[in-house]
Amino acid sequence: MTPESQPTITDNIELLALLDALRSVILYFDRWGTVIHGNRRACQWRPLEQLVGRTFVELAQHWYQPEQTQREMMQVVRTGIPSWGVKERSGKGADCRWFSVDKIPTLNKLGEVTGVMLVINDISESVVKERALEESDARYKAFIANSADAIWCYEVYPPVDTTLAPQLQVEQILKRAILVECNETLARFFGVTHTRDVIGLPLSRSGSLSSYQDVRAFIDNGYRLENKEFSRVDRTGMCGYMQSSAIGVVENGLLMRAWGITRDITDQRTHTDRMEYLANHDSLTLLPNRTLLYSTMEQTIANANNAQLMALMIIDLDRFKEINDTLGHRAGDSVLQQVGPRLEGEMVELEGLVARLGGDEFAVFLPRVRNAHQALVLGHRFIDSLGEPFEIETFRTEVTASIGISMFPDQGRDVSTLMRYADVAMYHAKRALKGVAVYDPEFDPHSPTRLEIMGALRRAIRESQLELHFQPKIDLLTHRVTGFEGLLRWHHPEIGTVPPVDFIPIVEKSNLIYPLTCWVMAESIRQCAIWRREGHDITVAMNLSASNVTDERLLAELRQLLTQYDLPGHCLEMELTESTIMNDPERALTALKKIAALGVHLSIDDFGTGYSSLAYLKRLPVGTLKIDKSFVMDMLIDEQDEIIVNSTINLAHNLGLSVVAEGVESQEIYQRLQDHKCDSAQGFLIARPMPAADATRWLLNSQWSGGLP
Repeated sequence: MTPESQPTITDNIELLALLDALRSVILYFDRWGTVIHGNRRACQWRPLEQLVGRTFVELAQHWYQPEQTQREMMQVVRTGIPSWGVKERSGKGADCRWFSVDKIPTLNKLGEVTGVMLVINDISESVVKERALEESDARYKAFIANSADAIWCYEVYPPVDTTLAPQLQVEQILKRAILVECNETLARFFGVTHTRDVIGLPLSRSGSLSSYQDVRAFIDNGYRLENKEFSRVDRTGMCGYMQSSAIGVVENGLLMRAWGITRDITDQRTHTDRMEYLANHDSLTLLPNRTLLYSTMEQTIANANNAQLMALMIIDLDRFKEINDTLGHRAGDSVLQQVGPRLEGEMVELEGLVARLGGDEFAVFLPRVRNAHQALVLGHRFIDSLGEPFEIETFRTEVTASIGISMFPDQGRDVSTLMRYADVAMYHAKRALKGVAVYDPEFDPHSPTRLEIMGALRRAIRESQLELHFQPKIDLLTHRVTGFEGLLRWHHPEIGTVPPVDFIPIVEKSNLIYPLTCWVMAESIRQCAIWRREGHDITVAMNLSASNVTDERLLAELRQLLTQYDLPGHCLEMELTESTIMNDPERALTALKKIAALGVHLSIDDFGTGYSSLAYLKRLPVGTLKIDKSFVMDMLIDEQDEIIVNSTINLAHNLGLSVVAEGVESQEIYQRLQDHKCDSAQGFLIARPMPAADATRWLLNSQWSGGLP
């Protein structure tokens, strides 16, 4: 039997049945490379009659390089060496399919190659998955390699049991974690070029997740770390800021490894710090601004203990506008830039914050002072320092300042109150030319105390809680009473008698002064008219404030009351202080002349305690000077006081004025005033202020009514 006549695979019915049962496409080629059989799977590709007698090139024209497959088949026939798992494809684009092709030689009984069996398996799905995985791995590696962030992985070997106590876990992680993967960015953070130079480093050298606190936070947060910031100093000594995030890989209760990202946030942090600085500092002077001042005060107040005293100063440069208008805004800016260093230079012994509030207004916050006096002393040092000449290019200029001070906790317990009170004190210092002033409710037209007093006083006028007390004045020549001074008293139904010193200064700074003055004027005129109708030849005096003098409504009210009670003008006396007149001399002169034209007698009260021009006093329609009691009461024991009293009497007489001495409390003073030719006396020696009814009885029964000393 010749080899050609020997049985072939097509003669084996059992083998053919087996091949038909396989899911692979199987084609049996003879030794000349033409198909002599195909299994059932192959017949699904093409009918058997279209397969038999064809070469692979003829059958698989859609195949990528079918000639190559045909050649490889013939190579197997020639050599008898099989080819396994060759990856081949057919089609293009979306129709592309991948196959694993085995080329197996078939042998006869003599071991001679009689043909080749082509076993084709569709592996398209696995190829797609494999390629996707390869692409993903490539992208992953490219991402890690090219990332601007440092990406790293620490292997924990042996793994750490996550059921252990956190402290023990921290210790084991720090000992066992080794860097096993990273990109070149991390290498650069370490100051080296290649990743191989840092692979194998222990966790303690990483700079992130390297401290006990970091690892403990990583564990406590469920083996995660999010945006942990830390600083680092590079090899050049430059300080930078880093931020790390990490996640642990836990398998079967064991921490296997930790992946993480570390990024350099130095530029971002620098920008953020710069923006924060600009938000909290004045761009011209570089001093803290109002925002930073407020936040510092709020934080300090929140953490203050019960005994801690603080002071807030508001500093306003006086007439600063003149510098801008005269020398220009560049000169003004130069002055403002020099203010901060001068103020800070005076605070070497005190902790404090100097801030610019805006314009020419500054603030100083002192979180710890011994008392208000210490702050007041520092305020005067500020005034002296700012009074030194400012050098501006080729010019030298000087500025003055007004400073207001408020105290924590005595005057305010929050930032808003302290700021307002310091502002009130500053404006008072400016108006009064004091330089420095500590807040006092009397300065504040809007304080709660003032508002409460204003409301209560309005009710007092309506509900007859006010009363005039009358203190007599005696003629030192005849020793007889010539008149009374009406003094206001307030009998509050709940708190009793309110002293004038507690409400008069407040009322004088409010719009309540006019109705109150009208009430006093009406009562004074009414009572004087009563006494004169009873046969007493006396006058009644009342006090006028600065706002009364220039209030045009007062003249009409005065004229109407004199007419209503049929009282001659000369029976009423109005007393004014020197400061009242000198606040606005020209308007005061005009108003007083109109009052004097009604016959009303005018006098200067508390003479010697204020400041006034004697030349100006000559122009006023004033008939009397009243010497303040502070000079009279001690004139027997203080030679200077007696000289002042005697000089005032002589001065007044030379000006054609009469003199009343207040505060006469002893017979010796009474006698000494007589010796100095004083005209009248008023004081406790004669009588204390008393209600109208008591004053009437005093007029009937007093020794002074009959002229006996």
